[in-house]
Amino acid sequence: MTISAQMIKELRDLTGAGVLDTKKALEATGGDMERAADLLREKGLARAAKRADREAKEGRIEARSQGGRTGLLVEVNCETDFVGRNEGFVALSDLIATHLFHHAYQGQPLDEVLAKPAAGAGGRTPADQLQDMVSSTGEKMQVRRYVRYDLDERLGVIEVYLHPGNRVAVMLELTSVTLAATESAPFALLAHDLALHIAAMSPRFRSRQDIPADHLEAETARFRQGATAEGKPEKVVERIVEGRLRKYFEETVLFEQPFVKDEEVTAGQLLQQQAAALGEAITLARFVRYELGEDLD
Repeated sequence: MTISAQMIKELRDLTGAGVLDTKKALEATGGDMERAADLLREKGLARAAKRADREAKEGRIEARSQGGRTGLLVEVNCETDFVGRNEGFVALSDLIATHLFHHAYQGQPLDEVLAKPAAGAGGRTPADQLQDMVSSTGEKMQVRRYVRYDLDERLGVIEVYLHPGNRVAVMLELTSVTLAATESAPFALLAHDLALHIAAMSPRFRSRQDIPADHLEAETARFRQGATAEGKPEKVVERIVEGRLRKYFEETVLFEQPFVKDEEVTAGQLLQQQAAALGEAITLARFVRYELGEDLD
């Protein structure tokens, strides 16, 4: 059977595979489009298994939000920045983010959501489409993680910030006591400023109380061992440890970091000032920061 250019084009549009692979698949199946597509996907899975140990830390982070009450971040990875900037990869990442935003509930297993048919995809799932792109590019790809926040019945805002370049994103929940406060311009500005600060300064914890006890003990022991190894007198070791812990808190604890727009105040003091100005309690309930390719604890 003669394999026409139109047949090759249709199969490429369906699978994203290269011209040569598409032609070979059509020849092997006697021009049967569905069987050829299945064959290409099977080959793609075999190739994916071979590249499973390769690192995929490029790609992009996508963010979604709606009405300040719901937000979502998702990281989609590939191996190279070149593919990460490819229009097809960008479009697929966008589709995956939209799919998760409409179908995932907080804490739902990622694989479970990606196995649901995507809107307007003829019954195909985001997982299917990701595998198609793996086959066409030859790169390992993955949806590495996602997180969703819902405000539910609480008064406040879910603030989502995506830094230009899609490599850093932040989401936080800021709550207050009255609807008037949460709908005010100062409250919205505070949420945005805190998100910008978190994006720039990369805090690990909200407050000292959020640091796990075993983690803090390990850091304290490390500082003590360091001071001792430097030959510091025993009587000053504890003062050195206290000083290094203060520095550690300033670097890793959000409320103790100098505010990125005004280093004369900490982020925690900024929160207190705005609460006083609005005349009621404001709480930064939670936050998350994604950076593309970062190591995960």
